[in-house]
Amino acid sequence: MLTLKQVSKTFGAGQQALSNVSLSVSEGRILAIVGGSGCGKSTLLRAIAGLDSPTSGEALLDGSRIIGPREEIGLVFQEPRLLPWLTVRGNVGFGLEGRPDAERRALVDEALERVGLLDKAEVWPRQLSGGQAQRAALARALVVRPKVLLLDEPFSALDAITRADLQDHLLELWAAFRATLVLVTHDVEEAVLLADEIVVMSSRPGRVFEQVAVDLPRPRERRSAALEAVARSVAASLDRAIDRNAVRRSLPKPAAA
Repeated sequence: MLTLKQVSKTFGAGQQALSNVSLSVSEGRILAIVGGSGCGKSTLLRAIAGLDSPTSGEALLDGSRIIGPREEIGLVFQEPRLLPWLTVRGNVGFGLEGRPDAERRALVDEALERVGLLDKAEVWPRQLSGGQAQRAALARALVVRPKVLLLDEPFSALDAITRADLQDHLLELWAAFRATLVLVTHDVEEAVLLADEIVVMSSRPGRVFEQVAVDLPRPRERRSAALEAVARSVAASLDRAIDRNAVRRSLPKPAAA
């Protein structure tokens, strides 16, 4: 189980990004995190990944405190971040340094086949489309068989058709590997389509405003009435968390005519 206990994060200038965030994700479940810009979503993922230490509180995996990067926790960013001097095979196998060559090749081939890129194993990242590059990033994260896979808006830079294709593909990979997924997204429909539970964050500093269970059977149909009803509920919660009226009140008033 992945657990966060009273996680807070304050940066050097006194800017508090997170305040007392507590939540848990059972093994093999998908959690989506939504919230306005500046609510600390990415900061929270970095704390779970062990890339940043909380100012207070702790993140734990199966009861063990996360104090640095761990092989059991994979991370996929908004950009693929493939190393341009390595082939697709080299990028996917980058985290397998020290494994025997035959084992490494077998694991990389399996990961590439899972994401439909085995025929692209020997090409350079610059030769991939945006969707193919993100598939390669998914393969690189999954090749070490992580218990937890963190995804920081992985599809937001893609066109709508490619994004929908990769959403479906991510669910296929999740069904095969059954890793725990934590997904940060701005897209409420994406959160409802993919997640078992959605955490709505309030802004500055980021706090858990509401947790919404998504009790819809899989596979879920886009644009179905049931999915859209949950999406409307989450969107309403997000509006309350952001408090758009308060934002409007804080804007400068127009000058009198």
